[in-house]
Amino acid sequence: PNQHLIPELRVNESIETIAISAELSLQPEWDGSVTTGIPFGAVMVHTANATTLIFDRDGNHLFSIDDEHSAKIPTPAGVEKPCTRVHPLPNDSRVYHHDNVMFVFGTAGEPPILTIIDESPKPVEEPITIEITSLHEGGVAWIDVVPAHVAVVGEVHAPAGVHSVVVRSGAVEVSCGNTAEFACSVPASFGENTITVVATDNHGNRAEKAVNVTVRSGIPPPPLIAVSGRVTDAGGSPIPGALVRFASVFDLDGEPIATTAVTGEDGRYLVETPGYAQTVTVEKEGYSPLREEFTFENLTNTLDLELEPSSRAAPGFGSALAALSFTGALLLIGRRRR
Repeated sequence: PNQHLIPELRVNESIETIAISAELSLQPEWDGSVTTGIPFGAVMVHTANATTLIFDRDGNHLFSIDDEHSAKIPTPAGVEKPCTRVHPLPNDSRVYHHDNVMFVFGTAGEPPILTIIDESPKPVEEPITIEITSLHEGGVAWIDVVPAHVAVVGEVHAPAGVHSVVVRSGAVEVSCGNTAEFACSVPASFGENTITVVATDNHGNRAEKAVNVTVRSGIPPPPLIAVSGRVTDAGGSPIPGALVRFASVFDLDGEPIATTAVTGEDGRYLVETPGYAQTVTVEKEGYSPLREEFTFENLTNTLDLELEPSSRAAPGFGSALAALSFTGALLLIGRRRR
């Protein structure tokens, strides 16, 4: 097609623009009327101002057509286009594209029976976007069945419509239909995997999105919850330096999972621990130990704890001196009884 020179096109400004009611068909014997089609060898130019110019094979301007005011023709894709954009061609025609020019050849070969030049601006199409909701980059999937499969769920945004969605996992490719929302299961291997979603729109444009996930065998661990609060005495005063311990009902390789924190000057603490069911203990010298079981309902929780003071020693004496003083009092009482 590159060898076929387009003739010099001579535009006649005096020709008035018209509107037509049907698509233009090629006529072997054209009588010069636009109502009967266009001649073989014609050159059609779609201009940037929504006007179609028709020239003969020698470049003579035959007529001008207003695209906006001409009839609209529905295409197989369900989109209406001006009839100047729909080109009925003879059977066995061959079509070649070169940049913005389309050459149409008949069964007899050369020269082209129709040349179409498109100077209209191309519409800017929004790109295809893919959102995978069931997996995230660097995530971990726990599978307790063999062979392992991973659920891939998400949504495709394609302005031109979705033609197909395919999910790849290793050497395996699984079709996920042709709708905006997709959901399918793909085989995976234990360890690191790359899952790729490929979407194609009705214009042939493609986009893909990949996520790397690690597949592990077994039941998924409990969720990590956060618990914060204050440790105070009965009067509401903060107790700093208290040891707060959260022990989960779950274990790791037979060992209990426990998380500890020490309260600050304001008596506050913060722990992150797996599982909703926890055994909470609080210890602080001078206070009775606290041990209670709690079942939390949220991933972020607040729990204030109160400690009771332990048995107090005699004022001004330590515990050892208090015990010694108590013993001395017994001796004195015994002597008096004698």
